[in-house]
Amino acid sequence: MTLRGACLVIACIGWSIAVVPRASAQTMRAFSAIRPVHSERLLIATLDFGSGRVVIQPGQPGELYRAALRYDAERAAPIQNYDPRTNSLHLGLESVGSGGVRVTSRTQLEQTARFEFSPDIPLSLTANLGAADATIDLGGTTLTELVINSGATRSSLAFSRPTRGDCRHASFTVGASELDARQLANAGCGEITVQGGVGRASLGFEGEWRRDVAVVVDMAMGGVTLRVPRGTGLQITAARFLSTLDAQGLTRNGNVWSTPGFATAKRKITVELQASMAGVNVEWIGSKE
Repeated sequence: MTLRGACLVIACIGWSIAVVPRASAQTMRAFSAIRPVHSERLLIATLDFGSGRVVIQPGQPGELYRAALRYDAERAAPIQNYDPRTNSLHLGLESVGSGGVRVTSRTQLEQTARFEFSPDIPLSLTANLGAADATIDLGGTTLTELVINSGATRSSLAFSRPTRGDCRHASFTVGASELDARQLANAGCGEITVQGGVGRASLGFEGEWRRDVAVVVDMAMGGVTLRVPRGTGLQITAARFLSTLDAQGLTRNGNVWSTPGFATAKRKITVELQASMAGVNVEWIGSKE
């Protein structure tokens, strides 16, 4: 190769390296949506956000929902579908175009989303988060049902204030991810289901106690930590072989572990373990009432 040819090759390589980040940056788009409250008495919301960082939280009383997204237009397109006849909402991003790996700054092309929901309208929420890094606080909402599906990252869920709804059920699927749920007593959900493969889940029952809670855990090879306020009656039933159970203060009777005086406890948590490999750790928190 001649010197001139080598220089041309180097020049072309240099041009390619310089232009890719600029071209990639041009694919980032912003999207926002807002709808005021009309005569709605219920909102059934489904969120799809596969990768990036997402925040879900209460919004303003006069707004049914609000969304703000920053997304890679070569990989995704925004979704906003609301049917006032059924009060059904679909928000988030859907995949478009071809896959591939970008060699560029992570922060430059990181997708972000913020979803807010009226604290006054009863909310049934399903969040499909894929590999998104999620920060969720639903304290103060009028929650009726919650479903969170996460794939391969970490999700943080909190109820910083008591909810105002009658939450029937909360379901968490953790895949290979980690879920850290706190102040679940403030959620007031009567039933909680945790499913997963090799992920880990931490469930904290801090907050204002309104009802007894039934928890079902079905995790093949992951682990579950239960953070339980002292003085709470706790009963754990293992449907199959339980690999490890670290729970001081519990007595065993066959495949059932329970606190002394469980039957007469003022507040109770019953846990059914359906997995064969999941390890369970119980942490007692706070002072005994």
